[in-house]
Amino acid sequence: MTQDLLKDGKSGRFFRGNLHCHSNRSDGLVEPAEVVAAYREAGYDFLCLSDHFEQEHGWRITDTRPFRNEDFATILGAELSTAPWDERDCYWVTAAGLPPDFAPPPPDDQAEAIRRAANLGAFVVMLHPGLNNLPLEAVDGLPGLEAVHAVEIYNHNCAMAALPDRAYGAYMLDGLLEGGRMLLVNAGDDAHFGHPLDRFGGWVEVHCDRLDPNALLDSLKAGRYYSTQGPQLRELLVDGDRLRVGTSDVYAISLTGGGDRWQSGQERHGEPGAPITEAEFDVAPFRGSYCRITVVDVAGKRAWGNPIWP
Repeated sequence: MTQDLLKDGKSGRFFRGNLHCHSNRSDGLVEPAEVVAAYREAGYDFLCLSDHFEQEHGWRITDTRPFRNEDFATILGAELSTAPWDERDCYWVTAAGLPPDFAPPPPDDQAEAIRRAANLGAFVVMLHPGLNNLPLEAVDGLPGLEAVHAVEIYNHNCAMAALPDRAYGAYMLDGLLEGGRMLLVNAGDDAHFGHPLDRFGGWVEVHCDRLDPNALLDSLKAGRYYSTQGPQLRELLVDGDRLRVGTSDVYAISLTGGGDRWQSGQERHGEPGAPITEAEFDVAPFRGSYCRITVVDVAGKRAWGNPIWP
């Protein structure tokens, strides 16, 4: 049986969106209308403006509904944290798909907001685990982790500013996947509009039949999307033990996994003047675990498919 991992047999098209950015309603520098306008003018189709949901910012959800139109969608959401920011094992999430009257958590359990967000149907992404070097060995004790749907593998603001070596979350993603957690991949900007290159560098391409917030959320939770810095994933088809991959022009297409199975990984690559656009892999060595596709273009920009469990 052939399984279409990107489109799942659904009609529609890919919509470009960002799930992680901030306005001056929390620690960003510009008005929400300006944030939305910037993404719309940059060619995005939708945005979740994820201002910090904290007491110091009034426990409020930034309401972007007035900025929606037939050509641009917004998803209400926020960045939630599990604890005070100076606690060693604090972590942050985007909860995309919150009601505008989302209530604050109880004072003694900030992670309650994460669990409640997921129960209300939000798509929950663990953000920038490298920001505070969140230890992988701490995961069994992290509150609210069972509510997380995806891990941010790339944070563009970190990559382009003060913390470039902490921009990637692959260590956390692969550690959780190897531990048996079935999670998706995400890339985002974390734009605060604090410097010119903190935005438009990492996004998701979501396959959906319409530009509607609820439909986009359904596709995100179902994994009908990929994450990218620019390269395109056009096909991810599993047919028995064979995985077929189609891309835009890229330099390399790699299949990797975790633990001792990384040695079964494979790579197809071209030449700088002769890019490749397709590859085929055997996923049988990853049976009982997971594998995932990463593509790299000649400029070093990447795209990531969601994990595959053969």
